[in-house]
Amino acid sequence: MNPHRTSIKIGVGLQILSAIVIYLLVNHLGFVHYERFDFSRSQKFALAAQTKTVLKEFKQPLRIIIVSSPTFLSPTSSLLPDLRNLITEFLFNKREGLLVEYVDPTRNLTRAEDLKTKYNLSRIDDLVILEHEGRHRLLNIIDTGEFDFSQIPQGGPPVLLSFRGEQAITAAMLTLLKPDTENVAFLQGHGEPDPARQLSTLSAAITDQNARVQTLSLASSDSVPQEVSAIVIAAPKSDLDERESAILAAWLRAGGRMLVLLDPNADTPNLRALLASSGIIPRNDRVLRLIQLPFATGILRDVTGQVLQDAEITRRLEGMNILFPGATQSLDINQELIKTEKIRIRPLVEPAEEFWGETDHAPNQPDGVSYQDGIDHGQPLVIAASADRNAVEDDRVKVQSSRLIVMGTSQFAFDASLTPQGLDLLVGSINSLINRSEVSGITPKTSTRFLLHLTDDQLSRLALVVMIAMPCASALLGLLVWIRRRA
Repeated sequence: MNPHRTSIKIGVGLQILSAIVIYLLVNHLGFVHYERFDFSRSQKFALAAQTKTVLKEFKQPLRIIIVSSPTFLSPTSSLLPDLRNLITEFLFNKREGLLVEYVDPTRNLTRAEDLKTKYNLSRIDDLVILEHEGRHRLLNIIDTGEFDFSQIPQGGPPVLLSFRGEQAITAAMLTLLKPDTENVAFLQGHGEPDPARQLSTLSAAITDQNARVQTLSLASSDSVPQEVSAIVIAAPKSDLDERESAILAAWLRAGGRMLVLLDPNADTPNLRALLASSGIIPRNDRVLRLIQLPFATGILRDVTGQVLQDAEITRRLEGMNILFPGATQSLDINQELIKTEKIRIRPLVEPAEEFWGETDHAPNQPDGVSYQDGIDHGQPLVIAASADRNAVEDDRVKVQSSRLIVMGTSQFAFDASLTPQGLDLLVGSINSLINRSEVSGITPKTSTRFLLHLTDDQLSRLALVVMIAMPCASALLGLLVWIRRRA
């Protein structure tokens, strides 16, 4: 046998074996460690940070059963493709402990009857069933979409406007993780907005966190009801009376949780004194900046806030900018009170670098405004802060402590002004007040469909490009390649 040929065979064999090993290793690494990116316009296939966090919180298996027939003509059938894509994303983000089953009640009659008996259901179609540790939640698939039914009287089909399956399923998963419903009370009686009307978007988002929204009046009460987990004071137009202020101060010191959204234009000395007793002092200023217009210098009062990540409340919102429309006042921190009492105060949001706190903020000033060192409040400014009494330094250690969150503005919370970023900040604050910071994060957003309206002229040009220009360009390129090869 030729030794040279033998060594060549051995070398080739080793190369083939190495290629196979490398191929298997690359595929294994790609299967275990991978990243998915969503480049779609609406980020339709990207899960929200809160959804990913909630999925990770399930230590025991979570079962999701989708009971629906794709062949049955109904508005629900138009939701099934989006629902399947959403469940696929769930599986990509939680590879273990997530069991998914699709049941067609028109074909798998036995399984449908088993589910109907097990969950004591009167009907077994168009449902999402979530089960975890013996508890289950039911979700109607029709509730995951918003439809336009205006064309039905003319014989047209319902039109799907938006898909909100991620919000609905994430809310259902939260009820499985946190079966106890917390009560969030909005204080009333001082000109505050109605949470069911002007703050309906925020109220719906709180409900999605498995919390109950209610109103609270202290006019005829001597204490805060025991079932209240957190209080929201949003944009009061008039001040608290001394009795109400004393009730809230005692409740806070006893471990209460409160979120305060200030109206800078309201005169509320008792409310300011209540906040100052916890170390957060609202300043009598307006946060603003100057902008250069084409023919003049203007005043920008809509504040761009930058979220700080040093606190548990805002850690998952790192790097987010939030627009605060309307009047905004800055907050001062009482350093002496921090030393004398066991209070931990942390800034949550600060305005962008160009803003300052203008103390002479009377409207229609003939000479305009400008920053005056020593009179106005310069950077660093704080427009949202939290104060924890009897808390520990490590946020991972859960102790029963009082928590106060104060924001020097409130207009951004109203339905007409609320942005997705502002909603994330508010929901994160509420979750921290009701001890659910571990499942906080950027909340799921509604996937809205849009229509592309083209004129007849645009359609004609598009058809010309697709049907003539592109095939001719391909044929010309092929002809050039053929001529080059012949040459």
